[in-house]
Amino acid sequence: MKFFTKEVKKILIDECLFHCIINQTPSNESISFKVYPSNTKTSYLLILFSWKVNWSTNLCKPIACASLIKYAIKNGWDYTKEKRVMKLDQGDYLVNELRLNP
Repeated sequence: MKFFTKEVKKILIDECLFHCIINQTPSNESISFKVYPSNTKTSYLLILFSWKVNWSTNLCKPIACASLIKYAIKNGWDYTKEKRVMKLDQGDYLVNELRLNP
């Protein structure tokens, strides 16, 4: 049985440590995937997913976290600078695009 809560993961990509917070609290309208680089606490990546995605994809797996972070960097998120924010209000398409399904 899967319990829905907040999970925190640490992921190392290109020698930079990232803190991933996956919020799967049932009272929320969607699942939020938020990432902060450890060197700049004001920059972050926020991707919202529908609950439907949760049944087919485990966003808490390190490979899924790494894929989402690499996607954001490739698409213009400059995590090395202060106050750089990238938000995707509907990230469901990333599951297929990045092949996050098991």
